[in-house]
Amino acid sequence: MVLVILAMIWAAVLLPPYLQSRTESRPGNSISNFQRQLSVLERRSGTSHTPVSGMRPLPSSGPVRAPAVRPDVKRRRRDVLTTLAGAAGSTLLMALAMGGTLWMLHLLCDVLLGGYVFLLIQLNNRNMERQVKVRYLPGRAAAMEPAFLLRNSGT
Repeated sequence: MVLVILAMIWAAVLLPPYLQSRTESRPGNSISNFQRQLSVLERRSGTSHTPVSGMRPLPSSGPVRAPAVRPDVKRRRRDVLTTLAGAAGSTLLMALAMGGTLWMLHLLCDVLLGGYVFLLIQLNNRNMERQVKVRYLPGRAAAMEPAFLLRNSGT
């Protein structure tokens, strides 16, 4: 009985992301895959500049914000959180009704839920710290003024 309940919980956690990835990887969806890959390349190209010693920073009109967390990432995190909370709640009800070894299963679900919430808080703190400390250079200014011109111009 415990193994059946454990298998149901694992299926509830693992099946939604698996089914979603299967629908996203179909060949009929090639246009959206191409657009997604282009957007990833655009985000990567703006942050790949390495500073050279002796260079002055490029002038900018102000700090450029880092891209926000994508909606699909937020949705996936929310789905995992609700699944873990549902598993913790359902195992609590089953442990109250049947007792026995189901308390251990409930304790495991509680530990997993607490660990996931802890990781989400750590991610949020890291993102907030990055927004305060990191300043991204605008992509256009870097493309218009090459680094060797700034270094050799003597200004």
